[in-house]
Amino acid sequence: MKKHLQTKPNRSKARHAERRFRRQRRPAFLLVLVVVVIAMASLAALNFSQSMLVSHETSRLSGGRLQARMCAESGAQSIRLFLAYSRLDRQEMGGTWSNPAMFQALNVIPELDANRRGNYSVMAPSLDEFGNYNGFRYGLQNESAKLNLMTLAQLDSLASSGDMAASAAGATGGGDANSALTSALASEVTSTATDTLATDILMALPGMTLEIADAILDYLDEDDEPRPYGAEFLDYYAEVHPPYKPANGPIHSIEQLLLVRGVTPALLFGYDENRNGYLDQDEANKLNLGMQPGLAPGALPTTSTDPDAEPPPPLGWAPYLTLHSEEKNVSTDGIERININSDDLQTLYADLVDVLGNEEWASFIVAYRMGGQPGGDGNSPLVTLASMAAQEAENEQGALQVQLDAFTSAADEREQQGPETIPWTSDALAGFDLTQGGSVQFNQVLDLIDATVSAPAGPNGGDNAGPAFASPFTSLPLDLANTTPVLMNYLTTVDALSVPGRINIMECPQEILRGIPGLNDEIVDQILEARVDGSESETRQFETWLTIEGYLTMDEMRAIMPLVTCGGDVFKAQIVGYMEGNAASSRIEAIISGAGDLPEIKFFRRMDHLGRGFDIQTLGINAFSQAGPIIQ
Repeated sequence: MKKHLQTKPNRSKARHAERRFRRQRRPAFLLVLVVVVIAMASLAALNFSQSMLVSHETSRLSGGRLQARMCAESGAQSIRLFLAYSRLDRQEMGGTWSNPAMFQALNVIPELDANRRGNYSVMAPSLDEFGNYNGFRYGLQNESAKLNLMTLAQLDSLASSGDMAASAAGATGGGDANSALTSALASEVTSTATDTLATDILMALPGMTLEIADAILDYLDEDDEPRPYGAEFLDYYAEVHPPYKPANGPIHSIEQLLLVRGVTPALLFGYDENRNGYLDQDEANKLNLGMQPGLAPGALPTTSTDPDAEPPPPLGWAPYLTLHSEEKNVSTDGIERININSDDLQTLYADLVDVLGNEEWASFIVAYRMGGQPGGDGNSPLVTLASMAAQEAENEQGALQVQLDAFTSAADEREQQGPETIPWTSDALAGFDLTQGGSVQFNQVLDLIDATVSAPAGPNGGDNAGPAFASPFTSLPLDLANTTPVLMNYLTTVDALSVPGRINIMECPQEILRGIPGLNDEIVDQILEARVDGSESETRQFETWLTIEGYLTMDEMRAIMPLVTCGGDVFKAQIVGYMEGNAASSRIEAIISGAGDLPEIKFFRRMDHLGRGFDIQTLGINAFSQAGPIIQ
């Protein structure tokens, strides 16, 4: 009994202990469960936090890129504003060539924190003293410093047609046998020699071949007749896969030349793989090692096995070519030029006196419209260019030119044997009836130099013919220095708002200079030396400085006038928008024209896929304060 009584409590204690143990185990399991739940929630929170951080970083980077893009586009609009000023005003603001104050590190987003400070810089390829592309500068690329392909094709077509042959001898409708024969000879020279005028100009580009030059012109001209080395649809493009037709007209970008037979990316862009206008270190290394440009990532470098193969030009042909060069037909201070071929002579005279401030000059110009003979040999400029090209042609072409020169010289001798001229005075205008209008048209403003004017004949004609007056504008160097800047600045022979396609001889590379007919290597070398001598003479604002300084005769100057200029109002801008403290950037290429009433963007494309192109130190650091933006 006692043992039984003692066992019962022990069992009770065991059950109590077991229940207590079970009660103690249950909270521990829940704790583990809670810890697992908390860990999962923490991981979810961490993942969400990381996701938010990534989203924030993505948003920050996207915002930075957007801000950089807006900085670049702000640069394009600033350039539009800059080109709204006259040429003289632009020069006073530092010009377009190398102007860091206007084109380097211009602040758009003012912030003390460099990570949030946004600028833009305008970069352009530079030229060394020899006229070769070398390095970079802060400025704009004058499209008039390049070959305008569309104008070149039109020039070649015009010269080939022989339409200007009638004026080859400078005859004004005399109709004698000698004049007719001279015109016929000029027509023959023109129709043969100038078939290659545009080709010869293109051949000056480094690495160019006759086959590619003719193929380019065939691709652009309107006809379907292939040039001697060219290609039209039936000759080539119909055989490629898939076949396509040549443009036979305007194209929209230089890159379309890749459709021309023989044109490759290596020829068009050279070693400038990121298209920033100068060779970076790795690009220069490829050039120096003779490697082929444009290798795909991972491709093995190879060198050409052809010992006669010419390497592509360092920057390709793209920097030498354009589709948009143009000059506004106004004076350097923005005044609309006077068309001296205007029909209303009385109004013309009043306008000339007002602008030129010289009655003697104004009266002679008006009198010329009624009885003028141009100075020099009187040849059409394009015919003279044809003659220059003919000097390098085959023997029979040279024989034709000899005959043409002989007849031109004979005509000059006859003119010299004519009545003696007397100096022009403004009083002589009283003998001219301005109400009858003008019967003589100016081919160019330089027709006034060494020109003559015949006074109207008396009522009975014959012996009562009036005297011949000598021009107050002579080709003596001192006279040219005094008169041509005024004449070239304020006068024109057309009503057009702009003049397209001429080549800026002050900014173009030396290869383009050497391609201009009439400029031999010696003259080109002299021009290159003159361009870097630091002269800021007023005469150098106009292409006639070549004659004033003795590099060309007046007749040679008249001949190349349709091809050359010292101006230009259409510019290419490579604009890099960037945030100073991080990698956000945007690079755009725009062609902006100031040749119209209002500046407009002719061409626009983004180049972000090719990278920023320049490091931040090169683009420029703009230490900005809260005082306000640096750009006005």
